Amino acid sequence: MIIIAGSGIAGSYLARRLFNSGIDVKLYDPKKPGFRIPCGYATNEITFRDFARLAGAEGDEYIQRVADSVILTGKDMPELHFRSAGLCTIDKNRFEADLVSPVGVMQSQAPWPGDNDILVDATGISRHYLGAAPDDYTMHTTEYLTASAGHTGFYFRYFPRGQGYFWEFPLEHGFHVGAGSDSQDLIRKSLGNPAHSAVMARDLRLKPLFHRMFQGRVIGVGESIGTVSPITGEGILPSLHCAETLYRVLSREDDLHEIRIRYGNDVRKKFGHYQRLFSLLMDARNGRLARPANIAAIRAVKRDFRNFGIDLGIARVLKELLFR
Repeated sequence: MIIIAGSGIAGSYLARRLFNSGIDVKLYDPKKPGFRIPCGYATNEITFRDFARLAGAEGDEYIQRVADSVILTGKDMPELHFRSAGLCTIDKNRFEADLVSPVGVMQSQAPWPGDNDILVDATGISRHYLGAAPDDYTMHTTEYLTASAGHTGFYFRYFPRGQGYFWEFPLEHGFHVGAGSDSQDLIRKSLGNPAHSAVMARDLRLKPLFHRMFQGRVIGVGESIGTVSPITGEGILPSLHCAETLYRVLSREDDLHEIRIRYGNDVRKKFGHYQRLFSLLMDARNGRLARPANIAAIRAVKRDFRNFGIDLGIARVLKELLFR
């Protein structure tokens, strides 16, 4: 039996893939139906369609707005326009609900696994079953829905020294506005005092925890093991990639030892560059960006933005955005 704890993007997708393949799976989540998890809803339309198709869904049904171009700026910088490489917003909540509809969700905490079970910790920031990581690193986000915003398209304003960014993303109706940082003062100054009913807040894990993926018969997936880009903060597609990786291993292997080896190796291969990006972020926070290794990391940063759906293209401008 595969037990999945958490019906966010990783848990919902994994449950649907296992269910469609006839693998015995049970999905648990104690949150009330319709509970809105804070999320920027921005991802790459091209890759999102691919994952939706694998799960037996039609991705176009959930795509709300597709970017023509993207505005990025930072401290003392003009607004710079870049080509979109597929950046879009999606109705993530409806997508998750549709994924789990045929599977069913038990509205309770998942039981601990028995001797022949595997429990997948898809509880995200809480790592409820894997346990807290003493070397964890998170940023706080505050975000809200509004009928209007300062920009009609996709807009990012990066805070200095890798302290996060402010964003405005268009949805089907209205906008999603937010800020993420480890400085509450920066968040407050960038957002002001939004008078909106849908103000939400959450922490976001930015450190890869690939050395803390397993605990007994518990296996982590998605944000619970740090599959969130340390540079863009994007976690939708990385979590889908991670869940697909685990699905493919579970569909081929029965032995827990082999599952841990194969899944661990595949995750490190797919997301190994996140450790370099996290080191870059920490150097920005600590004023050590002059290290030669950070110049070499520019290629990984450019790839990360493109995976998100933004074609920065010009390394010099990218350096200015991130290192100013």
